[in-house]
Amino acid sequence: MRILITGNPNYKGLCQGIYEAYNKNNIEFIGRHNGWDIRDHEKVADYVKDFDVFVNSLYGPNGEQVRLLKSVYDKFEQGHIINISSTSSYWGDGPSPEKYIKNKTELDDLSKSLCRNVCWNGSRIRISNIAFGQLNSKSQQNRQDGRKKISLVEAGKFVQWVINSPKTLNIHYIALDPIQTDL
Repeated sequence: MRILITGNPNYKGLCQGIYEAYNKNNIEFIGRHNGWDIRDHEKVADYVKDFDVFVNSLYGPNGEQVRLLKSVYDKFEQGHIINISSTSSYWGDGPSPEKYIKNKTELDDLSKSLCRNVCWNGSRIRISNIAFGQLNSKSQQNRQDGRKKISLVEAGKFVQWVINSPKTLNIHYIALDPIQTDL
């Protein structure tokens, strides 16, 4: 199975967790760290079309994830697209900037619209959306808000679980936040 992910596995974020979940092999990452510009969504989509799984992880402040989803979906013939969103969109508020929430909400809405096609309209492209809240990433650690965070490897293993889900099912949307109290 060929897996392509937007983002940098060397940055302390979700991509690093995915990289570790896969024991640092069998996956490819693209982003600025290796000369890719995700704003060139047609070029990225042309490259992605030959992969089995595309994880749309790298956030862009000007709707890059949404444009990339549209372009990849148009060029993919079959496979699995997994969009990485945020529970700020799920809740509709939070500590994230308004523009971030708006972009992630647009991604969620488009994902929801497209994932119907695999279940009811004959598409061979599965679409899944995973909304994480409070990952133990470098940017979240810089907030120093005292909140519990989701470990990057745990999040990476969850992405791996969705990738490995049965091809007879489509996981539409999952939202995950760390519980802030001890159970």
